[in-house]
Amino acid sequence: MYEPPQEERPGCRDVWVLTRATWLALLPLAAVVIALMAAAGAAIVLFAIHPALALIPVFVVVVAVLVYRRWEQRRFQ
Repeated sequence: MYEPPQEERPGCRDVWVLTRATWLALLPLAAVVIALMAAAGAAIVLFAIHPALALIPVFVVVVAVLVYRRWEQRRFQ
């Protein structure tokens, strides 16, 4: 009697590899989103104290972007 070939079913190791790859791809993006939300919240709270203090989180975000830009430039030279 004919029996079709049995295909291997994905195991726990395959699922673990895919889960890890997904987390490695999404975790930096989630960290950036959370950091930007925290900076926006800090800007609102500091603006309530004094309008000039609201520039501190903006300055921090600008410095972070410049540091990341420099890191990317050195990485691909």
